[in-house]
Amino acid sequence: MTISTLNLSFQYPPSGFRLRGVNFTMAAGETLALTGPNGSGKTTLGKLLCGLLRPCGGAVLLDGENAARWSLGRRGQRIGYLFQEPARQLFAPTVLEDLTFPQELQGIAPEEAQTRAMELLSRFELDNFAQRGTLTLSRGEQQRLAICGLLLNKPGALVLDEPTTGLDPRRKAILSNAIREAAKDGTSILLITHDMEFVQDNAQREVKMEELQC
Repeated sequence: MTISTLNLSFQYPPSGFRLRGVNFTMAAGETLALTGPNGSGKTTLGKLLCGLLRPCGGAVLLDGENAARWSLGRRGQRIGYLFQEPARQLFAPTVLEDLTFPQELQGIAPEEAQTRAMELLSRFELDNFAQRGTLTLSRGEQQRLAICGLLLNKPGALVLDEPTTGLDPRRKAILSNAIREAAKDGTSILLITHDMEFVQDNAQREVKMEELQC
């Protein structure tokens, strides 16, 4: 999926932080790092791209089409967003149910849903936690589970906000491999991060937030 913005603007009311004239482009299959100091607008831009915030002006273009014409559901299916606090996107009682329930809602047979879920859990070293409660997991474990949920949908784009928080070097390497495989399949990946080592290992390009605004 290609993602771009044209003179995108946003302001938190009343008279709060704002973005002005953001022009940004990301190619299909590109892994791009969005960097900048705290408070520079990185998370705000990520939420605008995903439709979690509505712009005050300008446009977000998804595969060349104005995203304002897309329903939030369609946008959510095509763009996966990882929150800084992963517990916000875990909703089922157990780890396994968190991955199987949304699949079954889509009409996937329970057996297939469980197989797909366990493959991802194994890949991210969470298979031994399948019957654990989601809220009993550590922050790093919740982070990995949330990423599994995003990858299940095979989205056209991923916006990952501080994806390495709580991950040790081994788990970072697992995440790096998952990112590379998704990019090979044409998934565009935006890394919002302060982890410059992870940026150097994974991003094809770095964009600094302060360079995007007019």
